[in-house]
Amino acid sequence: MQSDWAAAPAFAFVQRDVSASKGVTTRKTHHVFTISGSDYYMPIATNDEFLPGDQQERELRRLQEEVDRRSHETPKEAQRRSEQYCKAREQNGVLLLEFTKAFDFTLAGEDMTNGHPTYVLDAKPRPGYQPPNRTARILTGMHGRLWIEKESFHWVKGEAEVLKPVSIFGFFAKVLPGTRMDLEMIPVTEDVWLVSRFAVDMNLSTFWRKSTKTMESTFSDYRPAAAALAEALSARTKTR
Repeated sequence: MQSDWAAAPAFAFVQRDVSASKGVTTRKTHHVFTISGSDYYMPIATNDEFLPGDQQERELRRLQEEVDRRSHETPKEAQRRSEQYCKAREQNGVLLLEFTKAFDFTLAGEDMTNGHPTYVLDAKPRPGYQPPNRTARILTGMHGRLWIEKESFHWVKGEAEVLKPVSIFGFFAKVLPGTRMDLEMIPVTEDVWLVSRFAVDMNLSTFWRKSTKTMESTFSDYRPAAAALAEALSARTKTR
C-alpha cells in the first residue's frame, strides 16, 4: 500500500465525486493532472453532463495558464505549493496507510473478488493503537475486512464499519455507529495498484445534533501524468 500510494502522483486520472447531504445530491467530474509536483483539477462534467464546448475550451485555457504560471514560480513559491500539496495528500492518505497499524488481522477464508483470487482477512482494533491525528482516530472504533490478491498481495478491496462512537472534536463532534467506508483498487501497471472507488457513509453527531452524509469517489482512465497533460494541451491547440 505504501509503494502504491507513493506511485500515485505519477498518474493522471478522471475523478467523479458524488455527495449527498440534507436531501441534495451533487455530481462533479474532473480530469486530475500533476503539474510541476502538485495536482490540478480540471472540471469536465457536472451532474454527469459534459461541459459545453465553450466551457471546455475555457477550462483547457485555464489549464495552459496554470502550466505557464507554475513554470514561472520562484523556488520559494514552488516549495510552498509543494508543501501544501504534500500536507493535504498526507491527510487524505492517513486512513489507508494507518489501516495495517490500527488493526489485528485473522484469515477468514478465500474468495474471487473483482476478478482476482484473494485472501480474506478480518480486522479488529489493535489494543494500544495510538492514532497519529484526528482523522485516524476513527479507526479506533472500527472493525473491517480486507481482500488481498493472492499472488501480488495488493489490496483489492477493503471495508470498515464504526461499531462504537468515536470523538473527533472532544464532546462536540462524534462519528457514530453505522458509519461505513469502502475501498476498491485496480492494477494500473504490472506493479502498481491504485484506488478505483472510495465511498463513505457518515453518521455524525455535532453539538448533539445528528446528521448523515454520503460521499463516493470513483477513479478511472489512469495514465502517465506527463503524457496525459501533453495530450490535453495538444487538444486545446487543435480547437483554436
